[in-house]
Amino acid sequence: MRRLAGLVVLAVGLLVAGQGLSVSAAVRIRYHGHAFFVVTAPDGVRFAIDPYGQIGYPLPEVSADVVLVTHEHRDHNNVGLVRGARAVLRGLTADGRDWNRIRERVGVTTVTSIPSFHDDQGGTSPRGLNTFFLMEMGDLRLAHLGDVGQPALTDAQLRALGRLDVLMIPVGDGPFTIGAAEATRITEQLQPAVVIPMHYKTAARPDWPGTDEGPFLEGKRDVLRTGTTYEVRKDRLPRPTRVVVMAWR
Repeated sequence: MRRLAGLVVLAVGLLVAGQGLSVSAAVRIRYHGHAFFVVTAPDGVRFAIDPYGQIGYPLPEVSADVVLVTHEHRDHNNVGLVRGARAVLRGLTADGRDWNRIRERVGVTTVTSIPSFHDDQGGTSPRGLNTFFLMEMGDLRLAHLGDVGQPALTDAQLRALGRLDVLMIPVGDGPFTIGAAEATRITEQLQPAVVIPMHYKTAARPDWPGTDEGPFLEGKRDVLRTGTTYEVRKDRLPRPTRVVVMAWR
C-alpha cells in the first residue's frame, strides 16, 4: 500500500505538471548496456528499466522517477543504483512464483505488465518467470521484454502488446534468454517500427557465455548504429522495421 500511495501522489503531481504538453514530443531512450535503459517520456518523467548490479559494466550515475524490474535476478534488479526514484514497479512477487499485475498511470505514461516466461518450459525451470513492460507514452508504444526465454509469443501476449513503435528485446542466447533466431521470430510477430537489441556479449563482459549482437543482425536490411541515446517521434518512425544498435558507453 505504501508503494501504491507514493505512486498515486507522484502520478497526480506529474499529471498536473504535464498539462499542456504535446503528446507527440520525442521519447528519449538512454542505454547503459545489458538490459538497462532509462526512457524519458514527453513530459520529462524518467523510467529506469532493469538496472544491473556488479556484472562487469561500470555502475553509472543514474537518476529516474520510476524503476521497472522485469524479474528478480541481480543483473536486472539493482534498484538502489537509481537515485531519486519515488516508485518501484516489480513484475514479480517477492518469492518470484507469481506475477504482479500492474497498470499504473504516471504523468502521460501508462505502464502495463504482461506475464511471460524466462525459459521455454512454461516457467518450470529454475529460470522461472519474467515480465514484459508495455509503456504507452502519449502516442508512442514501447515494450521491454526483460529476459524472455520463449521461442515465440502467445496469442494472448501479442494481443496485450498490440501495435508497437519500439521493441527492446534480448538477442544474446546463452543459458539465459533467447538468441538471434527466436528474437527475429518475435520481432516478425510484433513488427515494431524500431527494434533495439539488448542482453548480448560486449567488451564489458567478454567471458559471458552468450553471443554478441552479430547473429541477430544477419539478414537485416535496415540497421542503424547509434550512440548511447536515441530519440523517437511518432511522425519520424521508420517502416519497415529498423534495427537500432545502441552503444552503452
